[in-house]
Amino acid sequence: MLPRLKTIIFCGSLFVSVILAFVHQTNLLGQASLVLLTIVIFTKPAVELFPTIGFFKILLALRRQLGQATAFFALAHASIQIKSYIFSFDLSDFRFWGLFAIFLMIPLLITSNDFSTRLLKRNWFLLQKLIHPLYIFAMIHYGLREGPSGLIKSVLVLSVLYFSRLLASKNHI
Repeated sequence: MLPRLKTIIFCGSLFVSVILAFVHQTNLLGQASLVLLTIVIFTKPAVELFPTIGFFKILLALRRQLGQATAFFALAHASIQIKSYIFSFDLSDFRFWGLFAIFLMIPLLITSNDFSTRLLKRNWFLLQKLIHPLYIFAMIHYGLREGPSGLIKSVLVLSVLYFSRLLASKNHI
Protein backbone atom coordinates (compact mmCIF):
# COMPACT_ATOMS: atom_id res chain seq x y z
CA MET A 1 0.00 0.00 0.00
CA LEU A 2 2.73 2.49 0.98
CA PRO A 3 4.80 2.08 -2.24
CA ARG A 4 1.67 2.67 -4.31
CA LEU A 5 0.83 5.76 -2.25
CA LYS A 6 4.37 7.09 -2.79
CA THR A 7 3.96 6.70 -6.55
CA ILE A 8 0.55 8.36 -6.50
CA ILE A 9 1.90 11.34 -4.53
CA PHE A 10 4.92 11.73 -6.82
CA CYS A 11 3.08 11.37 -10.16
CA GLY A 12 -0.09 13.08 -9.00
CA SER A 13 1.66 16.16 -7.65
CA LEU A 14 3.78 16.48 -10.79
CA PHE A 15 0.67 16.25 -13.00
CA VAL A 16 -1.42 18.62 -10.86
CA SER A 17 1.38 21.20 -10.61
CA VAL A 18 1.75 21.31 -14.40
CA ILE A 19 -2.02 21.67 -14.91
CA LEU A 20 -2.28 24.42 -12.28
CA ALA A 21 0.67 26.26 -13.85
CA PHE A 22 -1.03 26.16 -17.27
CA VAL A 23 -4.17 27.73 -15.82
CA HIS A 24 -2.12 30.27 -13.82
CA GLN A 25 -3.22 29.21 -10.33
CA THR A 26 -0.26 30.98 -8.75
CA ASN A 27 -1.72 31.48 -5.28
CA LEU A 28 -2.97 27.91 -5.03
CA LEU A 29 0.43 26.54 -6.06
CA GLY A 30 2.22 28.77 -3.55
CA GLN A 31 -0.14 27.91 -0.72
CA ALA A 32 0.06 24.18 -1.46
CA SER A 33 3.85 24.26 -1.50
CA LEU A 34 4.01 26.16 1.80
CA VAL A 35 1.59 23.77 3.52
CA LEU A 36 3.46 20.73 2.21
CA LEU A 37 6.81 22.22 3.22
CA THR A 38 5.46 22.76 6.74
CA ILE A 39 4.32 19.13 6.88
CA VAL A 40 7.69 17.88 5.62
CA ILE A 41 9.69 19.83 8.19
CA PHE A 42 7.53 19.19 11.21
CA THR A 43 6.48 15.57 10.73
CA LYS A 44 9.47 14.15 12.58
CA PRO A 45 9.00 16.38 15.65
CA ALA A 46 5.29 15.50 15.59
CA VAL A 47 6.17 11.78 15.66
CA GLU A 48 8.52 12.37 18.59
CA LEU A 49 6.03 14.53 20.51
CA PHE A 50 3.01 12.31 19.77
CA PRO A 51 4.38 8.77 19.26
CA THR A 52 0.97 7.10 19.63
CA ILE A 53 -0.60 8.94 16.68
CA GLY A 54 -0.07 6.65 13.71
CA PHE A 55 -0.96 9.29 11.11
CA PHE A 56 2.30 11.14 11.83
CA LYS A 57 4.25 7.92 11.26
CA ILE A 58 2.58 7.51 7.86
CA LEU A 59 3.51 11.10 6.99
CA LEU A 60 7.08 10.38 8.09
CA ALA A 61 7.24 7.42 5.69
CA LEU A 62 5.95 9.66 2.88
CA ARG A 63 8.20 12.61 3.67
CA ARG A 64 10.45 12.30 0.60
CA GLN A 65 7.48 12.23 -1.78
CA LEU A 66 5.82 15.11 0.06
CA GLY A 67 9.06 17.06 -0.30
CA GLN A 68 9.14 16.33 -4.01
CA ALA A 69 5.50 17.43 -4.28
CA THR A 70 6.44 20.62 -2.44
CA ALA A 71 9.15 21.31 -5.01
CA PHE A 72 6.86 20.59 -7.97
CA PHE A 73 4.25 23.03 -6.68
CA ALA A 74 6.85 25.67 -5.77
CA LEU A 75 8.62 25.44 -9.13
CA ALA A 76 5.31 25.69 -10.97
CA HIS A 77 4.42 28.70 -8.78
CA ALA A 78 7.76 30.34 -9.59
CA SER A 79 7.59 29.55 -13.30
CA ILE A 80 4.44 31.64 -13.60
CA GLN A 81 5.97 34.56 -11.70
CA ILE A 82 9.52 34.61 -13.02
CA LYS A 83 8.58 36.21 -16.34
CA SER A 84 7.51 39.42 -14.64
CA TYR A 85 10.33 39.61 -12.08
CA ILE A 86 13.32 41.85 -12.60
CA PHE A 87 15.91 40.73 -10.06
CA SER A 88 16.85 43.24 -7.41
CA PHE A 89 18.34 43.04 -3.96
CA ASP A 90 15.34 44.78 -2.42
CA LEU A 91 14.85 42.86 0.84
CA SER A 92 11.34 44.26 1.18
CA ASP A 93 10.26 42.64 -2.11
CA PHE A 94 8.48 39.33 -1.44
CA ARG A 95 9.69 37.98 -4.81
CA PHE A 96 13.33 38.29 -3.70
CA TRP A 97 12.70 35.88 -0.81
CA GLY A 98 10.67 33.53 -2.98
CA LEU A 99 13.49 33.35 -5.51
CA PHE A 100 16.01 32.57 -2.77
CA ALA A 101 13.73 29.82 -1.48
CA ILE A 102 13.54 28.34 -4.99
CA PHE A 103 17.35 28.44 -5.31
CA LEU A 104 17.62 26.38 -2.12
CA MET A 105 14.85 24.01 -3.17
CA ILE A 106 16.45 22.93 -6.45
CA PRO A 107 19.41 21.00 -4.94
CA LEU A 108 17.05 19.41 -2.42
CA LEU A 109 14.79 18.16 -5.21
CA ILE A 110 17.70 16.95 -7.35
CA THR A 111 19.16 14.94 -4.45
CA SER A 112 15.84 13.58 -3.19
CA ASN A 113 16.51 10.00 -4.29
CA ASP A 114 18.29 6.85 -3.13
CA PHE A 115 21.19 7.28 -5.57
CA SER A 116 22.06 10.69 -4.08
CA THR A 117 21.89 9.42 -0.50
CA ARG A 118 24.36 6.64 -1.38
CA LEU A 119 26.61 8.97 -3.37
CA LEU A 120 26.70 11.85 -0.89
CA LYS A 121 26.57 9.74 2.32
CA ARG A 122 26.83 12.04 5.37
CA ASN A 123 26.94 15.11 3.15
CA TRP A 124 23.40 14.29 2.02
CA PHE A 125 22.16 14.96 5.56
CA LEU A 126 24.07 18.25 5.65
CA LEU A 127 22.53 19.25 2.32
CA GLN A 128 19.05 18.46 3.63
CA LYS A 129 19.53 21.06 6.37
CA LEU A 130 19.01 23.68 3.64
CA ILE A 131 15.32 23.06 4.23
CA HIS A 132 15.41 25.31 7.32
CA PRO A 133 16.64 28.52 5.66
CA LEU A 134 14.42 27.58 2.71
CA TYR A 135 11.40 27.45 5.03
CA ILE A 136 12.30 30.76 6.66
CA PHE A 137 12.72 32.40 3.23
CA ALA A 138 9.38 30.94 2.10
CA MET A 139 7.66 32.29 5.21
CA ILE A 140 9.22 35.73 4.69
CA HIS A 141 8.03 35.56 1.06
CA TYR A 142 4.51 34.73 2.25
CA GLY A 143 4.57 37.34 5.01
CA LEU A 144 5.73 40.18 2.77
CA ARG A 145 3.24 39.18 0.07
CA GLU A 146 0.34 39.28 2.55
CA GLY A 147 1.36 42.50 4.28
CA PRO A 148 1.64 43.22 8.04
CA SER A 149 -0.88 40.55 9.07
CA GLY A 150 0.98 38.02 6.92
CA LEU A 151 4.27 38.91 8.58
CA ILE A 152 2.70 38.44 12.01
CA LYS A 153 1.29 35.06 10.94
CA SER A 154 4.68 34.04 9.57
CA VAL A 155 6.47 34.94 12.80
CA LEU A 156 3.85 33.10 14.87
CA VAL A 157 3.98 29.97 12.70
CA LEU A 158 7.79 29.93 12.69
CA SER A 159 7.88 30.44 16.47
CA VAL A 160 5.35 27.71 17.27
CA LEU A 161 6.75 25.18 14.85
CA TYR A 162 10.40 25.66 15.74
CA PHE A 163 9.48 25.58 19.43
CA SER A 164 7.88 22.19 18.75
CA ARG A 165 11.14 21.05 17.15
CA LEU A 166 12.99 22.19 20.27
CA LEU A 167 10.56 20.30 22.51
CA ALA A 168 10.89 17.19 20.37
CA SER A 169 14.68 17.33 20.52
CA LYS A 170 14.59 17.68 24.32
CA ASN A 171 12.22 14.69 24.57
CA HIS A 172 14.54 12.70 22.35
CA ILE A 173 17.66 13.19 24.52
